[in-house]
Amino acid sequence: MHSDPDAELSGALEATFPASDPVAVQAPVTAGANNLEWVVDEAEELADEAPERVTQRQTMVVDEIRARPLRAIAWAAAAGAVRGFLATR
Repeated sequence: MHSDPDAELSGALEATFPASDPVAVQAPVTAGANNLEWVVDEAEELADEAPERVTQRQTMVVDEIRARPLRAIAWAAAAGAVRGFLATR
């Protein structure tokens, strides 16, 4: 009347870990691969745009400094004062 312990253990493991079935695992793996491809595509697109964005920001900063040189000097002095204060701590 006793059942086979190996069969009982095997049944319990199968009920506990249904994802060990290779077919059940395939969908999440495929979805993860698609997400990874999307992330890689987005990263490549951002990397391609980065030099242009940096050039635009650099031009904007230079134009702002030329338009308001005293404000730029004041910001530089304030940044230097804060850095000096933090360096002495």
